[in-house]
Amino acid sequence: MMRSTHVLTISLAGLLLAACATPPVEHLYRLDYPLSSTSQAEPQYELVVASIKLPEAVNRPQLVIQKSATESLITDEQRWIAPLDEQLTLALTAHLRTRLPDAWLSSDTGISASIATTHNNSLPRYQVKVQIDQLLIHSGEQLTLEASWVVLDSSRKLLKREHKVFTTRLNSQSYEAVAPAMSEAAKQLAEQVGVSVVGVRK
Repeated sequence: MMRSTHVLTISLAGLLLAACATPPVEHLYRLDYPLSSTSQAEPQYELVVASIKLPEAVNRPQLVIQKSATESLITDEQRWIAPLDEQLTLALTAHLRTRLPDAWLSSDTGISASIATTHNNSLPRYQVKVQIDQLLIHSGEQLTLEASWVVLDSSRKLLKREHKVFTTRLNSQSYEAVAPAMSEAAKQLAEQVGVSVVGVRK
């Protein structure tokens, strides 16, 4: 009987050690945005989207969740599949391509804006620069994205300056709710940036 108890104890200890040795499962998240499509419209101008600037505190692989006004939670198991500034830039460009079908869209990290889109290369050229001033994610509550942006012409002359705060609801307490909320905030940001671009074109 003592031998069986000893074997059982060893077996349980082995199971506990195996459980402790099992690495935690990583959960990777990406933003949702429309896939690029070929526009049938003849481009009337070029629009270069500069890489979005994010505060260093939130521009990291892990999700950064606000527990309170003064405390943040970072977990290594909950990560962005790609850098958040890169994903936001791609999302902004994709949404603008949908909203501005008469524009030739490129980014300063993608296709060179110096590539001619017409035979005489005479299209007006504009540039959009976006900076995220603040990103706050309150689990189970809401996501707040505070952004500033400018629209410049080809000589870098300032044509428009805007600043807005975008708020989206998180539909659950789980981490899985963050990426959809961020995607919606990126869409709202693109809508307003598109309005700014259309405004300077009038």
